[in-house]
Amino acid sequence: MAIVEINGTEIFYTEVGSGLPCLVMHGGLGFDHTGARPWIDPLGDTLRLIYYDHRGNGRSGRPPLATLTYEQFAADADGLTQRLGIQQTAVMGFSAGGAIALHYALTYPERMSHLILVGAHAAWDYTHEIESSLARFPTTPEQLAAFTVVHPKTDDEYQQMFETIMPLYYHRFDPAMNQRFLERVAWSVSAYHRYNELIVTHDVVARLGEIRAPTLVIVGRDDFVTPIAQAERIARGITNAELVVFDRSGHMPYIEEAQRFRKLVREWVKRTTASL
Repeated sequence: MAIVEINGTEIFYTEVGSGLPCLVMHGGLGFDHTGARPWIDPLGDTLRLIYYDHRGNGRSGRPPLATLTYEQFAADADGLTQRLGIQQTAVMGFSAGGAIALHYALTYPERMSHLILVGAHAAWDYTHEIESSLARFPTTPEQLAAFTVVHPKTDDEYQQMFETIMPLYYHRFDPAMNQRFLERVAWSVSAYHRYNELIVTHDVVARLGEIRAPTLVIVGRDDFVTPIAQAERIARGITNAELVVFDRSGHMPYIEEAQRFRKLVREWVKRTTASL
């Protein structure tokens, strides 16, 4: 693990495995890379996994919040690959990291070899779908309040808010598995609030056809945050895209159906690399 200076801030990264370079873009925002590692690390037999924390998140620097933009996140990712001497990289983006991955693909198309999107969205224009999806879940008053009236002011309050709503992110909630997901997160409430401002500007639907890299779009059937319709929209828009639905997963199929997820990614990378 290391910290490097990129575009005026410190970027934390760590590497696992060897093979095709792959930037791993975490979601949140306000989370970090650690939640993916226990389940994604085994892909190090196929990919050179480069986990990193976006600026303002996790163990990376805390530059002015105004610098947390999609354009800057993409530039930071490109700066990191250049620092590591990588000419082309795969990108695996989770949730908000999937949105950043789309911006990276559109800004630096020559730098991307493969694109893997998990629980991603191409625009934030479907809150009615989220409300409809959420209505299918049994929710507590505390969980509903976390979505509507809770405005955390500290990192600890942000952590508590997400721990309240996390059961809704799964097909079947497993407290021990969830604890493993959250136990090493370095929370950032400021990045969370900044992302709530930023997300409303995210709309690349009309530009999806510009993406030429082989693309794998993965979504859980019970994902209320990014419902299947949003994954389908991405897959329709990107010419060279494949869509796979995980029937026993919510927002994080790489956790709930970990073995199937890793098998799928290994086989897809091997097949698409051979065809390039």
